[in-house]
Amino acid sequence: MTRYFILMFVLIATALPCRARDFVVEFVEENYMENQEDYARAPMIYHSFQVRSHAGLKILVLTGEHPEYRTWLRRYVAQDKGFIVKVPDDENDLFISSKVYETDVTNVHPFDPATWSMKGSRVFDDKDVSDTQPWIMAGQGHILVLDKNNKRSELIDTVVKRMGYVGMISGDPEVALGIFRNQPEKFKMVIVNYDMPGMGSEAFVDKLLKLDHKIPILVETGYNNEKVKRQYLSKFSGAGTVTVTPVVLNRLQQTIKTLIKPGEETAAQHANG
Repeated sequence: MTRYFILMFVLIATALPCRARDFVVEFVEENYMENQEDYARAPMIYHSFQVRSHAGLKILVLTGEHPEYRTWLRRYVAQDKGFIVKVPDDENDLFISSKVYETDVTNVHPFDPATWSMKGSRVFDDKDVSDTQPWIMAGQGHILVLDKNNKRSELIDTVVKRMGYVGMISGDPEVALGIFRNQPEKFKMVIVNYDMPGMGSEAFVDKLLKLDHKIPILVETGYNNEKVKRQYLSKFSGAGTVTVTPVVLNRLQQTIKTLIKPGEETAAQHANG
């Protein structure tokens, strides 16, 4: 019976589709080269886009065949379009941390940023876009989420998107720190789960504050974890921007509204729950 349930679990897990996250990028430059070998039926193709993304400049190396799709995609390049890159969930950190990322050409989808708001409406207005922000920043800003739990980070991202922000999710403190260090001015706040590998969340928060001592940081310590809660309250007692909470999803929307105050410093550190 046990073997039966294990087999069923494996079959179901195998059948589940691979979920992907959409990353908005801005086209900078295309590189395209064909090399026809005498013995080859089809030419060898090197095709890449240099793009701007939330995580800095990147080179997308476009692999795969699909000649018709590739030709169609190249037509959009001449019109200076924007792109959405679909990245599997298990490669999110790889995409964010890499300077060069290989992906099948059919994972790249062009769109016109002048006629499509990232907030969901079809037409931009003066409130959606300003001259001081690139179009990939449409909306009110970015929220960095450091959490290795996929289900919880997805729920956080849902709340973040509903409020009009862009969520940048990572399960690696080093990667998350690199994202923030690259473009700190783009982030409105940071949400951190205490249980993290590598440098750990405490060291992450410490380094984050050294980069920007005004950035609001929400730290989740978990249920019935008073020791960790006291540890963070003591460690960051002098940081008026660090908020400690047992469960980050508890009244998250209201918490975000409270912590993000344009033009104002965040209120003193406190514990929720």
